[in-house]
Amino acid sequence: MLMIMIQKSRNLVFAAVLSIILLNSSFAGEKTALERKTLAPKTLRSMARVYMAYGDYAKAQPLAEQALASAKTKATPDSELCLCMIDLAYLYFNQNRLDEAEQLCITGLNLQEKIYTKDHPYVAYTLRTLGAIYRDQGKFAQARATINKAITIMLACHPADEPVMAPFKIDMAELAVAEGDFEKAENYYLQALDLIGSSYGKDHLYTANVLGGLAELYTTQGRFTEAEPLINHARAVQEIVYGSEHYLVAPAWLTTAKICQAKGDYLEAERLLHRAAAAVEKTGDMTASAKLQQRIGQIRGQKQIAYKQS
Repeated sequence: MLMIMIQKSRNLVFAAVLSIILLNSSFAGEKTALERKTLAPKTLRSMARVYMAYGDYAKAQPLAEQALASAKTKATPDSELCLCMIDLAYLYFNQNRLDEAEQLCITGLNLQEKIYTKDHPYVAYTLRTLGAIYRDQGKFAQARATINKAITIMLACHPADEPVMAPFKIDMAELAVAEGDFEKAENYYLQALDLIGSSYGKDHLYTANVLGGLAELYTTQGRFTEAEPLINHARAVQEIVYGSEHYLVAPAWLTTAKICQAKGDYLEAERLLHRAAAAVEKTGDMTASAKLQQRIGQIRGQKQIAYKQS
């Protein structure tokens, strides 16, 4: 059952990426037509979203930026213009371009509120992005207020125990981790897993990603025995869905490396750290590579502390 469900998830990702490849091939054959007419903002944004769904932000960036530029110069509906802004804000957030992401997200949010009203679920999801930006900027009070506002909007149209509320629980868990409140973070992660367990099951990629976050939290607390089975399962799912050397699995490899160090298996820990670094370097994303190297340095520093303690 695990393999069947995972393969279905992988097939969906593959189909999405394949559609982009086929679409790009058709564009090459229609070069003359493209010279006469620029692609619509919605088309460009949809293409960017496929790349973003697979974590390929470098390829998504020119498409998302072109989509917004085109939306600003054409007679584009406000509903499409705000989506172009919000999508690009999300992309910049994942590239750690936080100030640009914040500005775009707020502008898109303001426009979205005028179109759909301030209590629309669309607004709630945009607030999630803004809350994550505030969190990574260290603006924890603003992040909490923003996420709470999003939760209030969602609770007005959904019961608290519906799976649709799980992403908001995860947002609060990640904020609690950033603030160092690990007990609160664990509670939010467990609540999210309870919400998605019945709908997605333990072998779904969504569940695996949440398990990875919880395992990382446990390693931060030194709870390696509890973390190990969680991250092993998360890695198994992620590696089959994404591929055994995909950079989106890097966080799981780092978590496993920390567990290996705690067990004294430093050779395996180094192998996993090199694996993560190589996967991220292949993307050509220098910002992501620098951020990863910083984390790797911290993990290796923890190993030196362990050596001194032994």
